[in-house]
Amino acid sequence: MSSVSNFIYPKNGVPSSKSKINSAPNPDVQNSRVKINEAVVKSMDNLTNDTYKLVVKCHDDALPFNSHAGQYATLKVDGLNKPRAYSFAKSPKSENKNEYTFFIRQVPGGEFSNWLDKNRTGEKIIISAPLGYFKLDDSKDDMVCIAGGSGMSAVNAIVEEAIHQKVKRNCYFFYGARTQNDLYLVNELKKISEKWDKNFKFEFIPVLSEEPKDSDWDGARGFVTDYFKDNYLQKGVVSADSCKAFFCGPPPMIDAGAKVLKEAGVAESSMFFDKFEDARSPAPVIDNSKCVLCDECLLVKPTAGCIVETAKLGKMKDNGKYADIERIDPAYTSGLYYNTLYIDEDECIRCYACVHACPAKAISPQYDVEPKTLRETVEV
Repeated sequence: MSSVSNFIYPKNGVPSSKSKINSAPNPDVQNSRVKINEAVVKSMDNLTNDTYKLVVKCHDDALPFNSHAGQYATLKVDGLNKPRAYSFAKSPKSENKNEYTFFIRQVPGGEFSNWLDKNRTGEKIIISAPLGYFKLDDSKDDMVCIAGGSGMSAVNAIVEEAIHQKVKRNCYFFYGARTQNDLYLVNELKKISEKWDKNFKFEFIPVLSEEPKDSDWDGARGFVTDYFKDNYLQKGVVSADSCKAFFCGPPPMIDAGAKVLKEAGVAESSMFFDKFEDARSPAPVIDNSKCVLCDECLLVKPTAGCIVETAKLGKMKDNGKYADIERIDPAYTSGLYYNTLYIDEDECIRCYACVHACPAKAISPQYDVEPKTLRETVEV
């Protein structure tokens, strides 16, 4: 089996194309923008001492993701309870057919990080995509790209896409790293600068925050967002009136960059990013009183059990979770086909795809953990 549509999830979370005859409709079977394919690890290479380049290859008859540069996928491997979200590191136009590249930084104690400790070439992997709304805009404004850590991936895909589209605009690519040992893709970005339209600028500016003072580094130092503000924004190299910002990296870096630009007068509509978190972050909560029943969140959920369509919720337990959640049954549930959309924090992978997809702002990690419902919560 190489690809899965109209799939059923067994308990281990891996999709199966087999379905039961004469059974009731499965609530997990629905049209989705997210496709799920089986793949294998084609190669894995060290970019730095803690960052890997992982290339996965889907089978020849895999469902096309039809993703665009800047989006992300989830990867699931045997032995891990949940998938992990990672940005595509290359423009789809730069990839070989059915291949997808990721830059993955190891996090101490992380399950996927531990999995990367061995050579996984040839092993099976489940990839779900596309997710997110981060992409290259179609304006002529200057591009301000700010990345940190493995956030290099999505921004690299964006600038590769700009090359393919032969854009005519300036691009300033700031990359925040700790030391020279954490820099990678330098030669590849030099090649991009050589392909950039000669009438416009492409600058790659690495900014190091922890490089020893007595080293041979003569480049930029400090925090990447501060360096951009002090040396490009305040000096007029980049104008707040004619720039678009593309962020990818740790959430605090994105927040700091957005703050700098907002204070300079850059509109939020001119800033582009997908901010997904890790397991330590809070799971989003759905305020069903704001829900407009558009199902956009259900169309982008990367795992079957993260958003549950319920006929009713039981009583909330002391740990903030619900007892006796009754899922909808399409064959028998009457009335509204669901009473409440509920995010199961144990299944949620903190990709925040649902938060980005909701047009009614009904989903947020800042909402009260007890979700508001369309009808009164039923106690059991």
